[in-house]
Amino acid sequence: MESATHVNPAPKMYLRLFVLVVGFAIYLLGLVVYRLLLSPIVGIPGPKLTAVTGWYETYYDVYKGGQFIFEIERWHQQYDPDFYDVLYSSKSRYSKIDRLKYRFGTPSASFDTTDHAHHARRRGAMNPFFSRLRILQYSPYAAARVERLCQRLETEYKGTGKVFCFNDAWASLTTDVINYYSFAISYDFQDYPDIVAPFTKSIKLLAQSLHMVGHFPWILSLLQFLPDSVVGILNSAMVPVFKFQNEITAQIKRLVHEESTGDNKAATDHKTVFSEMLKSDLPQQELSLDRLKHEALSITGGGVDTIKNALVTVTYGIISNPTIYKRLQAELVKAIPDPTGKPPSVPELERLPYLNAIVQECMFSPNFPRVKTLPFRQKLSGHLYNPPTGLRCSYGITQRLQRIDPHNPITFHNYTIPPNTPFSMTSYIQHRNPLNFPSPETFNPDRWLPSNGSPPLAQTTGKPLSRYLVPFGRGPRACLGQNFAIAELYLDLGMEFRRFEFELFETGERDVKMVANYFAPFPEQ
Repeated sequence: MESATHVNPAPKMYLRLFVLVVGFAIYLLGLVVYRLLLSPIVGIPGPKLTAVTGWYETYYDVYKGGQFIFEIERWHQQYDPDFYDVLYSSKSRYSKIDRLKYRFGTPSASFDTTDHAHHARRRGAMNPFFSRLRILQYSPYAAARVERLCQRLETEYKGTGKVFCFNDAWASLTTDVINYYSFAISYDFQDYPDIVAPFTKSIKLLAQSLHMVGHFPWILSLLQFLPDSVVGILNSAMVPVFKFQNEITAQIKRLVHEESTGDNKAATDHKTVFSEMLKSDLPQQELSLDRLKHEALSITGGGVDTIKNALVTVTYGIISNPTIYKRLQAELVKAIPDPTGKPPSVPELERLPYLNAIVQECMFSPNFPRVKTLPFRQKLSGHLYNPPTGLRCSYGITQRLQRIDPHNPITFHNYTIPPNTPFSMTSYIQHRNPLNFPSPETFNPDRWLPSNGSPPLAQTTGKPLSRYLVPFGRGPRACLGQNFAIAELYLDLGMEFRRFEFELFETGERDVKMVANYFAPFPEQ
């Protein structure tokens, strides 16, 4: 009779596990040695820990909450502002990093398109729609929306002592103007109680997930598999966004039907960005429903918060500096004798030297970002004026503009960046360079005023100061809506500050100082 022998598999399992752990440790050790000693970029200065692992950036952006930008600033004590024009020149043909195109959930939008040539084709179809000429033709509608805001101030706030929150008002105004111009959709957010729109609040909340989704893109993929109703329960901020997506989808279907059948019953008051794309020479696969929807979400998401941020912060900059405030008002009173008459045109406002300088300083200013809440009372209400220290204003986005050159190395002084190596710069550091902008934390529109008829120059280089003003980026991927943003700034500031006087109410430095980067600057939450 044969006896059965029992063999315990545990030792073999433990051995395999041990070999696996040791092998992984050897791999990590080899990776560290390669990145510190053998990598083609080993000679480029920087902290060794960041050379070893990308988890350093993940820690500061995800765990610490948008703090990596300040680490970069700390490292860049020596910074070459002229190299910005090299990296982001109009002749550059750089691509974006592929993994980043998923962070906004709009991978087929032109903003998130990776390949340079592909981006150029998509962007080219929309360029005419956002040209200066087209924006100026549309500006009377934008001025009418500003007038609507003025009417609410006159009837609901003036002389009542009621606090007016510019943060909400500028967000609602900007959203109404952008969405109607781009898609012929108007929510009339300006008519909401207290001018507070849930949609604009949602955009701000969603921005705070940017780093999490950027570093862990599988999270967004997982959420996209879930029904909208479930996501809405998990995150109520998504409900207004889903509503917008559904209305955009319906509008696209109407316009596609109109273009294909010639049925004008569904015709809108003006041509939309979809109309521009549908009549372009883009191939049919570039005009799918999802593609057009991604483009719409990108335009709204990228435009609303950046313009609103600039408007809010420059408003604070003006009101917190009495000398600047009085000087601007004097110029506006002289240029616009009747504030209730026909609104001034954008070109007329652009010709006002001090308002122009304020807009320049607003777009440039580095340490004066988004305001958490920005309430004002009418000066007639009698509440005390409480000015905090003056800070800088707004500069578009604070996120690094990451690029790669798939084919060629890039030379920076004595350093060479190999092909397919990510590189980036940011307007945040560019605008804080004291060599070009003395006292960079001081809100000073005078720096943009001409001297003896000549444009202002950078003191250290003698080049025009505007060369270092990059709130919209530069090159082939510069902001698509910069003409729109500039027109909005001139109309909103010119009309509001000509018609009303404001004073700050319970707003201080802690409400405006940038403490985190979530694509745009964020103050304390």
